[in-house]
Amino acid sequence: MSIQDKAKAAAKNVEGKIQETIGNVTGDSKDQLEGKAKQVEATARDKAADVGERIDNATDDATNDGSADKAKAAAKNVEGKVQDTFGRLTDSPEDQLAGKAKQAEASVQNTAGDVKNKVKKMTK
Repeated sequence: MSIQDKAKAAAKNVEGKIQETIGNVTGDSKDQLEGKAKQVEATARDKAADVGERIDNATDDATNDGSADKAKAAAKNVEGKVQDTFGRLTDSPEDQLAGKAKQAEASVQNTAGDVKNKVKKMTK
């Protein structure tokens, strides 16, 4: 996760607030709901970026036993589930697909963590 991820989360939050406000002014409950959903997605993305940054800062590649990969995978999986759910709420196949792709990426990263852990145990 990077500063770009945090910036995207902030932009998504602003977009959601604007859409919710438009919905409030026009009485459009769909805009209100979509705006709130975007704000929830933004919060999840921001938290995922924080978790990723903490993991990156705490991990030393020389002592990596796979736990960092597994933690990153968990964060990516949450991000993917949020995006998939958001896509279902807004009828956006693109967001649904992107969310599923992130979940698949998380699965691969989790497996990589398992492999690193097994290798480390074998070399002790």
